[in-house]
Amino acid sequence: MQIGLCSIGSVLLSLTMCFAPNRASAEDTGKCLYNDEHFHIQDFKADGPPITEILKMMEGRVCRTTLMALAITVAHDPLIDRDFAPIYYTQTDGQVAYYNAIQDVLVAHKFLALPEQDRARVDPLMSAFNLKDARAGEYIRKMVHLYPGVWSGFGEIHFKKQEFSEKIAGGPPSLYSPSIDAVFDVIGEMGAAAVVHCDHDTPYNLALLNDPAAQALFSQGRTPSPQYLEPFKAFLKRHPNVPMIWAHFMGNGRNVQPYPEHWKYLDEMLADSGFKHVSIDLSWGPVVAPYVIDTPEHLKMTADLIRKYPDRFIYGSDQGATADWNVVTKSYDVWEPLWKELGPDLTHHVLKDNYVRIFDQSKRNMRAWERAHPQKIE
Repeated sequence: MQIGLCSIGSVLLSLTMCFAPNRASAEDTGKCLYNDEHFHIQDFKADGPPITEILKMMEGRVCRTTLMALAITVAHDPLIDRDFAPIYYTQTDGQVAYYNAIQDVLVAHKFLALPEQDRARVDPLMSAFNLKDARAGEYIRKMVHLYPGVWSGFGEIHFKKQEFSEKIAGGPPSLYSPSIDAVFDVIGEMGAAAVVHCDHDTPYNLALLNDPAAQALFSQGRTPSPQYLEPFKAFLKRHPNVPMIWAHFMGNGRNVQPYPEHWKYLDEMLADSGFKHVSIDLSWGPVVAPYVIDTPEHLKMTADLIRKYPDRFIYGSDQGATADWNVVTKSYDVWEPLWKELGPDLTHHVLKDNYVRIFDQSKRNMRAWERAHPQKIE
């Protein structure tokens, strides 16, 4: 597929996109199950089902959803994988993932193809900028100017992710690089929400707790602790103007499991006024839920945190490139014990209300930034 920027730009010049923020509120959508803060419409090849099929799948089920691509595309390098063309980041050992602007272009293009009434149900997010590039803020500004009135925020933005970050061409983003601050200074200038992914630890690090020989060899008697938790918290604290949504119950994933103190770490962060702009998502349920609601104790600890901070938790499916409800609903169904534990009012808050509040405000902020910084891409 080839899309020329010039042709897209000429089409956009004929469109009037200065519409008021959409008003698809939680009260308007009582018949649906949830708003989806974490939904990818494209895969690692930048492919996905037609947006009309996604909207059809949502009917009576999903009130509103984000439209996220994936920041990177996985290349097929025959020198590494011969005739096998990987479609997922775990299927290759090479540094073959690269930031690809076509991911964002396609999100915007698909949004603009929708009729006005359907646009009210989706929130496009931008993601395909290089966190290692201190000038990536210019990419963000150009993409906003190229597609005015389109973006509702940013995400999913990957910092540390198991079997993913190290496969980015040139190496992974660093939590200690000034470039990530330069990028998020621009996002903060726009007051836009950002869905962020950062594992709290390296894979299998927690397993050292149960391996005396490994502890003696690697830990030198020290108890393992989450390697990336404090550096990422320091980053979050430096950007109070960006409403951050930390994915996967604060950075869990495949083989990145919560420490026994994880709920304590999360409680301390949410209680700190320096993190009042940070929310936590309940996404990637089939992977994450077995860590955080797997026992009656964990279920109660998770529910108690939500009861204590009801405005800080938000649901997302983390399904991608599918319009198959039988696939998408698995991410929702796996949390059923938590929904029962929370009761209908709190569940409604997590599934619907927090999404509306965060993304409606983010969208208003981005439209205000566009009005204050008018520029045409010609």
